Amino acid sequence: MRSLTPAVEGGLVVALLAFLAVNALVVARGDTPTVDEFVYLPAGHYHLVTGDLTFDPTNPPLLKMVMALPLLAMDVRAERDPRWRDDRTGWGPWVYGTRFMEVNRARYFEAFFAGRVTTIVLALATGVLLWWWARRVATRRAAAIALFLWCVQPTVIAHGALATLDMGVTALVFAAFFALARLAATEARPWAAAAGALFGLGVAGKGVTLIFAPLVPVLLAVGWRGRDRERLLKRADGIVVLAVSAWVALLAVYRFSGFPLPAPVLEGIRFQARAGSAGEFPAFLNGGWSQTGWWYYFLEAFALKTPLATIALVLAGLVVAARRRARTDLWFALPPLLLLYVLSFHFGKNYGVRYLLPALPFLFVLAGRGADAMLGDRRATAALATLAVWQVGACVATAPHYLAYFNELAGGVEHHRRLLLDSNLDWGQDLGRLKTWLDGQGTNRAALAYFGHVDPGLYGLEWTLPPPTPTPGRYIVSANYLAGYAYVITYARDRMIGVRRGQWSWLDRVPPTARIGRSLLAFDVGADDVRRLAGEPAR
Repeated sequence: MRSLTPAVEGGLVVALLAFLAVNALVVARGDTPTVDEFVYLPAGHYHLVTGDLTFDPTNPPLLKMVMALPLLAMDVRAERDPRWRDDRTGWGPWVYGTRFMEVNRARYFEAFFAGRVTTIVLALATGVLLWWWARRVATRRAAAIALFLWCVQPTVIAHGALATLDMGVTALVFAAFFALARLAATEARPWAAAAGALFGLGVAGKGVTLIFAPLVPVLLAVGWRGRDRERLLKRADGIVVLAVSAWVALLAVYRFSGFPLPAPVLEGIRFQARAGSAGEFPAFLNGGWSQTGWWYYFLEAFALKTPLATIALVLAGLVVAARRRARTDLWFALPPLLLLYVLSFHFGKNYGVRYLLPALPFLFVLAGRGADAMLGDRRATAALATLAVWQVGACVATAPHYLAYFNELAGGVEHHRRLLLDSNLDWGQDLGRLKTWLDGQGTNRAALAYFGHVDPGLYGLEWTLPPPTPTPGRYIVSANYLAGYAYVITYARDRMIGVRRGQWSWLDRVPPTARIGRSLLAFDVGADDVRRLAGEPAR
């Protein structure tokens, strides 16, 4: 594989993007709306229809509105009654999401599919930019390998198919750094304005964008070789243009409703600062719970939730970068390292590997370079081919359960829930698969404790909650609840039901009889099981 001809390169790019698109569409059609989607899409639709951007300021409105744009062409209703946005309980966005579900039951799943398609477009656009940038700084082969890792990546497919914020902010951050690199190379004002606007839009999409702000002057300084006064003034001018563009872009999203910053921005920053230091909900790792998380959480999540072939190629890329000591490699090494540092030591929301998604495009450019360096040796080329086959096999084997993917280090599927939960495994995505499973059982009834917010009645299911103490019967429980997650059930229509810590953990002492998707487990509890759990001898 000495080089790629333009025809072969074009065919590879199209094939890889098609692989990502098809698999993401399957996920978008098959997965039940997840916990965060349940809030984001209805809130985005409300923002678009009413112009009110003060509702749900915990995360900025831009990406929510982008995902909700297709809903404007559909027969979807926004609830304007303020009582459905009452946040005195702290569950206001979920109350509104429940109301949105009730008034749009006939089009609910179609609305979410339409919103998810916008995220798929963002994932594909990020892949194209990744390939293009890698092609500028490396070889065609390196760019093709980088794109391969992006498109054949379970985490990318999973979160590139959901109406959440993670893929959108990844796209904006990566594009902002591309524009910043062009500014460093050209010192042209249009690139400064573009970089600033993209950073500002990133902040208007998700607050995590602010983590990367310190790298702007650092990377511009790294790329600066001049010492004369004229070039210094040009660089200073570029930074000013960038900063002003970022500020104007942020204000434009909020329709210039506040100065110097809109009130919802400040409220959202305060909320995320509190939640980031103390955690919004408890976090789970290796069988234990914590309100503040663990410094090594994201390292372990990446190690368990990323195909081993990808990890090997990323490590090879980092080794090659360390040996090369090229300044251009800092553009792709520093953003992931800064993100990992902040998440590990200054962030208590340990809820999923998805928080590392903005690091992946940068790491894959380095991985492409590392793999390209291996192609000069015959044995290394054979090893690279093996890794590529392994990567494809890992991706295909887990389809369509990309959200719950774990690599070989995590052991078998039955062990995954002992290691990581929440958006790593159980985010409410398998409710529709429960419907299929129950149809095979000849019933539409279930004693169900489902971690999510979508009403099982939308699938035609009749349900009751499992008992909190050992009782004979068939029960279907989410992995989060088996591990003891304290949460709230919002799909009981007329009321919210609090779930105590460990309320259904007693079922974890009974062997499951079936697994539905990756997050739901079925238990057939008999009288002997009840006696055993009570410490009595079986009859």
